[in-house]
Amino acid sequence: MSEIKIGIAIPTAGTVHINFAASLVGMVAKFAAGGVPTVPEAKITIALHVLQSSNWITNREKLAKAAINDGETHLMFLDDDMTFDPRVLEILLGRRQAIVTTNYLIKTDPARDFVAVSLDGRRIPTKAESTGIEPIAYSGFGVSLIETEVFKKTPQPWFMPDFNAEKSEYTTEDNPFFRRAREAGFAVYVDHDASRLVSHLGARLWNWSEVSYG
Repeated sequence: MSEIKIGIAIPTAGTVHINFAASLVGMVAKFAAGGVPTVPEAKITIALHVLQSSNWITNREKLAKAAINDGETHLMFLDDDMTFDPRVLEILLGRRQAIVTTNYLIKTDPARDFVAVSLDGRRIPTKAESTGIEPIAYSGFGVSLIETEVFKKTPQPWFMPDFNAEKSEYTTEDNPFFRRAREAGFAVYVDHDASRLVSHLGARLWNWSEVSYG
C-alpha cells in the first residue's frame, strides 16, 4: 500500500475567522471518519502546520521547507480568509496531479474577476457548467494541493514576487511561484468542481455563483 502524507499549511497573521476554523474542523473530521474515497489504495495521514507572522511570503517559504523536512508528500495551503466544504481535500487529491488549485472570486464589489489565469493570460471563470480540471498559468493559493516533489525540483526562492517597473508595483507571490514550477516541468491545474465548494472570506463571502453571464 502506498503512503500519502499531507501537511495542511496555514500561513497566518494570527487572527482566524470562525468560518475558516469551522471549515478546517469539518474537513479534518470528515477525513478522520472516512479517509479519502478518491484514493482508496493509499494509507493517508495528515498533519497541521501553522506559521504566524505578518510576512505571509516568508510563512509560505518556511511551511514548504517544513513539509519537505518532515517527509510529507503533499502540502495543502489553506489561507485563513477562505471557507471550504469538507469534501475539497478528497476532490483535489483524487486528481492525482502535482499541482491542483481552486478558483475563487477576487474581493471586489461588484464581484467580477476570478483569481485563476489561463496560459494565454485571460481570467478564467468558474461557472455552473464548469467541471473537471483545466491547465492554467496560475491561481491563488487559498485552497490548493501541491506535491512536495514540486518544491524539491523548483529552485528557491519559491514565493518571491516580481516587480513591474512600469506600474511601480509588485506582483503577488502566486504568479511567480506557479511560473517557476511550470519552468521546472510541472503542469498547473485549476479544479472547477472543488472551486464551487470554496468562498473567499472578507467583509462578506465572495462566491463563484454571483457572476451573471447572461
